[in-house]
Amino acid sequence: MSATTKHYDIVIVGASLVGASAAVALAKQGFKVALVDKKLPLVELANGEWDSRIYAISPGNADWLKDLGVWQRMNAERITPIDAMQISGDSNIEALNFNAEDVFANNLGYILENSALQQALWDELKTLDVDVLIGAEGTSVELNAQGAALQLANGQQLTAKLMIGSDGGNSWVRAQAGLSQQKTVYEHVGVVANFEVELPHQNIARQWFLEDGILAWLPLTGNRISMVFSTKHSQNLMALSLAELAEYVVQAGGNTLGKMHCITPPVAFPLVKQNASALIANRLALVGDAAHQVHPMAGQGVNLGFRDVVELAQVLAERNPLADIGDRFVLRRYERARKADLLAMQGLTHGLYGAFDSKQALVRAARNWGLSLPNKHLMLKRALMKQALI
Repeated sequence: MSATTKHYDIVIVGASLVGASAAVALAKQGFKVALVDKKLPLVELANGEWDSRIYAISPGNADWLKDLGVWQRMNAERITPIDAMQISGDSNIEALNFNAEDVFANNLGYILENSALQQALWDELKTLDVDVLIGAEGTSVELNAQGAALQLANGQQLTAKLMIGSDGGNSWVRAQAGLSQQKTVYEHVGVVANFEVELPHQNIARQWFLEDGILAWLPLTGNRISMVFSTKHSQNLMALSLAELAEYVVQAGGNTLGKMHCITPPVAFPLVKQNASALIANRLALVGDAAHQVHPMAGQGVNLGFRDVVELAQVLAERNPLADIGDRFVLRRYERARKADLLAMQGLTHGLYGAFDSKQALVRAARNWGLSLPNKHLMLKRALMKQALI
């Protein structure tokens, strides 16, 4: 097969949520875009079945996805607004309550399925002039002053002024660019499963900092929740029958929603904190998990990735029209703009993980006191919530 070369403004490697959203956003800005992935990220679910991968999307990112024309493509009946949050420590001190009305917001975010959002992005992509290459495996990347080039295993070469790496935590593109990463692997493992519950959840997201981990219940439509349990005892949980797991989760959550019935088998995934040594290189910008990963307790991983794309698209839109989109000075503006947000979120989640993983009585007393404090100080509570609403 003879080698062929195709030229683009932007080549995006990695087609899951963040990469696909970048392709939609940048194509709508008029760039000629190619989206490449070695496998199709869409998940086929049987009719009525629920995806065990659930995301909490911030109101700001939901508005952005609406602007892109993506949000409207999802089934509204499978999207659940979060009206309030309750966060409890491992003592009987009152829970920390966040209500949307405290900050004059309609809601604190939305819970939706990964598969639904991925499909919506895909459907929007089909309406745009984006070359989508699935099953295309990269063999090498070249980044220099002249341009970016992606060599594919089938002999094809894609060249661009800018390459975007959105190929996940083990990013191949990042490694090809010679960028390293700082990685912390947590002792905790995340276990996720969906349940039908006996009592109405009232669209409240609940989180408990427990002796054996961090338990979150996220509201789904109807009397259903998605559970995320960050725990050192994942193997014990995964070994339980579905009925035993449901009973364990009922007890861990203080029987708050009555009886529970497991509707998706549990899935376990490792938890890591990771930072690329830089978000940019010659003609390269990293977004999403390729750039950073955080502990999922704040549900901010995909939100940070979308904010990367929003910022990068804005920097490219606001550049001098004569400036090359792959110019390092242009890309530096993106890196600088994202650093503060990323540091704040990683500092928060990592610090909370340390405080709640501690067995020291003084640390435990302080953290439980800290949880109850914002209830007594509305200004502090509003400041914390504003951060979460972005």
